[in-house]
Amino acid sequence: MSAVAEKKELKAHIWDRHPDDWYVEEIWCSRRLFQEEAFDGGIWDPSCGLGRVLYSADAAGYPTTGSDIVCRSGFCDALFDFLMCERPRARNIVANPPFKIAEKFARHALAIADGKVVFLLPLTWLTGKKRSHFLQASPLRRVHILSPRPSMPPGPVFEAGEKPGGGTKDFAWFVWERGYEGAPEIHFMRKEG
Repeated sequence: MSAVAEKKELKAHIWDRHPDDWYVEEIWCSRRLFQEEAFDGGIWDPSCGLGRVLYSADAAGYPTTGSDIVCRSGFCDALFDFLMCERPRARNIVANPPFKIAEKFARHALAIADGKVVFLLPLTWLTGKKRSHFLQASPLRRVHILSPRPSMPPGPVFEAGEKPGGGTKDFAWFVWERGYEGAPEIHFMRKEG
């Protein structure tokens, strides 16, 4: 007698790539970050989108400021290109940056930030040959691996009121701390604490 495995129907959404590389994390991702990670000073999100990072930072008691290349929410205080900015607008930079230019964002943030730089990035950031050299030479302090996988659809999906679920890609918060010189710590950041 042979066993037949039942196949589950894959209910994954496939969206066209957003022209600004604008993808929105589930709110628990930023809420959990500010429960786990302490900051000294204010929070600036230079790609604030719908403002989820800033909403969570504000709820945790941090002063916030947001900017972006397009105003998509009431959290956007200014419109400009982060990569052209010469001074930070707050001590700490926390963002879900556009992935196609995320390394440029990280390098620039590390050059201008006074405090921590924290980016939500695909976990595959740890495995690229070129990027691994950048990470090893940087003050990467912690990597908070998100569990379960969050769904991160393009912004218009959330704006349309859809409730996507079932993330298929692994993400983590990468935490850089000025002056840190050691191996990064790996943590698991679970949705329910």
